[in-house]
Amino acid sequence: MTPELKKRIQTAAIGVTVLVLLLVFGGGIGAVLVASVLSIAMLYEFTGITLSLPDQKEKRFVILGCAWLLQVMNFWMVGAQLELLCFFFLGMTAYFLFTAEKYNGEELKQHYRELMSTVFGFVYLAFLPTYLVSIRSSGYGMHWTLLFLFIVWANDIGAYFAGKKFGNRKLYPHISPKKTWEGAYGGLAASVAISILYKVIFFKQFSWFGAFAVPTILSVVSPVGDLAESFLKRAFDKKDSSSILPGHGGFLDRFDSVVFSLPVMYVLSRLF
Repeated sequence: MTPELKKRIQTAAIGVTVLVLLLVFGGGIGAVLVASVLSIAMLYEFTGITLSLPDQKEKRFVILGCAWLLQVMNFWMVGAQLELLCFFFLGMTAYFLFTAEKYNGEELKQHYRELMSTVFGFVYLAFLPTYLVSIRSSGYGMHWTLLFLFIVWANDIGAYFAGKKFGNRKLYPHISPKKTWEGAYGGLAASVAISILYKVIFFKQFSWFGAFAVPTILSVVSPVGDLAESFLKRAFDKKDSSSILPGHGGFLDRFDSVVFSLPVMYVLSRLF
């Protein structure tokens, strides 16, 4: 075992334990806490990459404050996610509009580009995590939440080891040179295996069709979320979003596929 792999395993073991305990015993409040921490941590890294004007700290404070407020309001206003998203979209647009007077020329153009990236980042990293609370608060919410996390994590692990061992054909080298089709197949196999295992041991109400369909669909969506974050890092010439998680980089590096897959899992939990 290489030192890098050892660090990855140690960090993952601690993180998984904390997440599972919060989501199992914390109920809806635990889900809000997890969603809030992930959202704020990922947006902190995202704004560090995308914002470059002198008011970066001020913008970051506003964006992180809005992300935290969105998570809290979503907990108290269940089912009003779209309305909340529109509210914060209008608020952030107004903030960027009325602070534009500080800039002219190229800086004004950059200020507007930062508005565009902020809107994308807010939808991606503040709005999508609200679905964790929706899943946890639904019928059999604990099972759906744990099943989702285990599937996504199994996909990552299976893809990592299958890619290391058998990887040959590149999946999308222009954006992520290390990802391979063999890794994707390994991730799919691991996801289906963990889904069946969870059904048999813990979630007998889950249909056999769902036990195959859910991990199959998530195994398509999850890598797209990973590629979306790789797209961001390549566009801004970054290797990792940060170095806060030993062996994994940053929160954005570790939870990109989780966040991207949450709304899909919410739909699947409703279907099955």
